[in-house]
Amino acid sequence: MATIEEPQSRSSWYFAVALACLLVAAPCPAQETSAFAAATAAFEAGDYRRALSLFETARANGSDGAPLHYNIGVCQYRVGDYVAAAATFASVRDRFPPFAAVAEYNRGLALSALNDRNAARAAFERARADDALAGLADGALARLGPADAPRSRWVGYFDVGAGHDDNVALVDELSLPATVSASTSFTELVGYAGGRVGQRGRLSFSGYSVRYADASQFNQTALRVDTAFGWSPGDWRLEAGPHFAETLLDGDGFERALGVGLRAIRPITERVAFDLRLVYDDIDAPSSQFAFIDGTRQRLRLGLESRGAQSRIRVGYEIETNDRAAASVSPDRDRLVLNLQRGAGQWSLEGTLAYRQSDYDDLAAPRHERLTEIGAAARRNLPKGWLFGLEYRSSDNDSNITQFSYRSHRVSLSVGKGF
Repeated sequence: MATIEEPQSRSSWYFAVALACLLVAAPCPAQETSAFAAATAAFEAGDYRRALSLFETARANGSDGAPLHYNIGVCQYRVGDYVAAAATFASVRDRFPPFAAVAEYNRGLALSALNDRNAARAAFERARADDALAGLADGALARLGPADAPRSRWVGYFDVGAGHDDNVALVDELSLPATVSASTSFTELVGYAGGRVGQRGRLSFSGYSVRYADASQFNQTALRVDTAFGWSPGDWRLEAGPHFAETLLDGDGFERALGVGLRAIRPITERVAFDLRLVYDDIDAPSSQFAFIDGTRQRLRLGLESRGAQSRIRVGYEIETNDRAAASVSPDRDRLVLNLQRGAGQWSLEGTLAYRQSDYDDLAAPRHERLTEIGAAARRNLPKGWLFGLEYRSSDNDSNITQFSYRSHRVSLSVGKGF
């Protein structure tokens, strides 16, 4: 057994072989020995896909030694699945301490192939602490060249768009007064800026403004400020802090929220992470005409996210409870969402499917709603950091009260820039 690249000294080779021998604590059953031998023969013949299949078959049949997992990682690298290889070598590093250095070196090679230079550099630095791998790690570090310049502590973007919404009121069109239009064109502006404050703090500002050509009573402007303090106990990443948000509806103060949030993230594998969020908001209306929304809101969000070299898959579930002045704005809600993102050259594609149920049980005539949302977006990178976007969103809300059943379709074009 060797590292992915041939060692520059025979001592490294013997070091790896010696580790493999020490970790074979008991003889393998004959069928596993045969399968392992067949996989090794396929590897030596350069048939890495067959070797990978045979090694994975051995694992599925109950084999669980360090050499097996190590060889799976080498095969994954050879067939070009660098994300999987990095994850496998990370697992070998964590589960089999005697293999930690050589696994970390190979993980660095996989990260280099993914062009994750800073993570690769950190892996090689850890591997070079082992005398037997110091020469290999030094060579890999030299090939990486100087460390990437640190990123700016602050990032941001703005986005200007225009489009059409055929039901901005989000109610059954037949329930609207004859003088009110539900279908209208719109323009919108979205912006964000955020960055680190000190070693563990984060501060961000976000806002948007949308203007409807034929339904100005639904014009909205919103501003939000978030702060968070982060720390990392063990494998967890935790963030907590207050936030403030205010929304205007046609220029009048509609909603003001002061709240606090807690977020916990824990990686499950190299590519998959678990995400939990708790949010509490105290809400009041700056304008007395909207006093019926005063009250509190609590949300719990659970999510799983898988990231690849050019893709991301996220599944989320959210529970929301409200205790407002009016029962008509105090639903209990559950929402399930699936989001897919994929890079394709200069383009990035995104698809979203969401389902939400809302129950207004405190009304004299309880109302129940079931909302299905479908979204699709395509974005293209333009020169000098500009970005072009096309987005479509469809909503279908079914309610036991006819007035609140509706369908809507929204399409927009936008141009933005990051900084």
